[in-house]
Amino acid sequence: MPELNKLELIFVEDRPTTRAVLFYEKLGEQEWSIKGHAVGSVYVMKEALELIGNPKKLKVTIEPMEEG
Repeated sequence: MPELNKLELIFVEDRPTTRAVLFYEKLGEQEWSIKGHAVGSVYVMKEALELIGNPKKLKVTIEPMEEG
């Protein structure tokens, strides 16, 4: 697998909980692990989602951060 400087992942809404919404990672052409996912699922607080218009899909970017 080639070395990358970041991963851009798409998450789709699965189901709401009391205070958060569960999103699952949509698999693309690239597999990131044996199971295919880089992350799998993620919970996002409803209050945070309201700030960006309650989307049904999210793009999450993972990239290294300089220490300091």
